[in-house]
Formats: sequence, structure tokens, C-alpha cells
Amino acid sequence: MAGAELVQELEEQIKIITQYKDIELVRRLNWEPTTFEIAAQDIEIAMSIAADLSTMPLSHLGDRAARNMILSISEVSTSIHQIDYFKPKDDATAERNKIAANLKRVVDELLTVAGPWIAYLAYERGNFDERVKQTKTMLSDSKFLLEETKAYVVQTHEEVDRIVAQVREASASVGVATFTHEFDQEARRLADSAKKWLWAVIVLTVLTSAAAVASFFWPSLPDDANSWATLRNVVAKVSVIAILFTGTVWCGRIYRALTHQRSINRHRALSLKTFQAFVQATDDPATRDAVLMAATKSIFGNVPTGFVDERGATQDTSVNVLEIGKSANKAMPARRAGATQEG
Repeated sequence: MAGAELVQELEEQIKIITQYKDIELVRRLNWEPTTFEIAAQDIEIAMSIAADLSTMPLSHLGDRAARNMILSISEVSTSIHQIDYFKPKDDATAERNKIAANLKRVVDELLTVAGPWIAYLAYERGNFDERVKQTKTMLSDSKFLLEETKAYVVQTHEEVDRIVAQVREASASVGVATFTHEFDQEARRLADSAKKWLWAVIVLTVLTSAAAVASFFWPSLPDDANSWATLRNVVAKVSVIAILFTGTVWCGRIYRALTHQRSINRHRALSLKTFQAFVQATDDPATRDAVLMAATKSIFGNVPTGFVDERGATQDTSVNVLEIGKSANKAMPARRAGATQEG
């Protein structure tokens, strides 16, 4: 173990070098164009070794090692001192090269003397154990962070799936609500149109009745009217009554058709509302599929309203969208398997 005096002397020599760390030793304005660029690496190595040794437990050195370091460091500090007080002259380049070469030599000697001891002193200082401990801590933290990240990813994935499901349900609800509103609006519009045609039927019925009654009294035929005059009179009266009656029947049919369409659209709106209520009341996919099938048949099937004759219409015109989708999904794997076997 080095004595206290040797340790103190070594520390003082180290301080002499470390005091130059904030001093520019490579380039100065008064040196231009001569600089110490060729010695920049050696200056950096000397400063690094001095900085490392200043934090080491130098008391663990032997006397011989301490003396060798003191001698080597003092030579390095002398060369650095020469650089600090360098003044360019006529032979500035030659002087600079001489100082740089001497610095390189003493730095190499310092590496030879101090290099092997720096690792040992660092270990004695506890840096090795501390770094091992830090490494283990970092590995433990990394493992914990990885587990947290995995848990977060799983949780986020579940939340995203839940949000997507909610968005789909909301989209479906919005779509159902939109179509329900459209069917309601269409039913109201058809009801307003049907009322207008009903008034037309009433007016034409009154006019037809009035014309039929009036035809008995006007225009009258004279007693001496011949057959041609009588025929013209009868044809004129019948034509007027026939035209009014035909208009009444035509308006009545339009009224019946509009009322029929209004009833169908109203029925579809109520069916969609019922479907939405059932879907919101259950989370079972099978129940939802059954409700969807029933709602599809109810919405797109024939609705006997009694306003039109439906004896010639097809009894089941519903669009079973759900079954079509399931059949397509079942058929796709079979087609792919067949294509693979052919290939």
C-alpha cells in the first residue's frame, strides 16, 4: 500500500494536469497559423487519465507504482505547461513539433505505467460491483417494463375490440334509426297525398251524383222530338256521367294505392323500431340473428293491408340477407380447398 505522502504527492501532480481541462491547448488566436492539432489526441488522453485517477482510491497502489506514476505524470504536466506557455517565433513549427513529440512520448509512458492500474483501482472503488448491480437492476426494470407493456397491449387490444363493437352497434343503431325516420317521413308524405286524392274522390262523387240527378230534368226533350234528337240527348247525358264516374273511380284507385303504400311504410317503421328494441335487450348472437330474420321477413315481405288485391302476388318476397351471408361464408373454405387440390 502506498504511503500517505506518496498518495498526496500523486494527487497534487494529478491536479496540475486536471487544472488545464478548461484551457484551450489545441488552438489559440495568437498561435495562428501554428496550432497543436497534431497533439490533440495526446492531450485528450492525458486529460482522461488524470480525470480517471482523480476519482480512484490511490491508497491501494504500491509504493513503486505510485512513484512511477508521479514521475510519469510530472513529465506530462511539464509538456502541457510548455504548450500553455508556447509563444510562436521564427522557428515556431519546429518548436511546436518538438513539444508535441515529447508529449506523445510521455503520454505513452503514462499509459504504460497507469493503464494496468486504472482497471484495478476502478474495481477497488466499487465501480465494477456497482455497474454489475446497475446492469441487473436495468435488466429487472426492462423485464418489468416488458411485462407492463405486454399487459398494456393486451388491455388496449381488448379496449379497441370493445370500442369497435360499440361503434358497430352504434352505427347499426344509427342506421336503423335513419331508416325508421325515412319510413315515417314517407308514410306521412303518402298520407298527405292520399288526403288530397280522397277530396278529389268526394268532389267527383258529388259531381257525378249531381249530374245523374240533373240529367233526369235537364235538358228536356220536346214532345215532337225525333229519334235522332233523343239519341243525341241520351248520349250526351251518359257521356258526362261516364266521364265523371270514370274520374271518380280513377281517383279512388289512386287513393287506395297511396293508402296501401302509407300502411306498408308505417309497418316497416314499426318493425324497425321493434327490431332495435329486441337487439338492445339481448346480447345473445343467436337471438339477434333470429330477430334479424323475423324483422327482414316482416319489413320486406308482403303486407296485406286490404286496400289492394294481392291474390296474384308472391307470398314470400323477403330478402334473407343473414342466410345468404352464412351460405357464402360456408362456401368460401370449400372453394379454397377445391382450388388447392386442383393446384
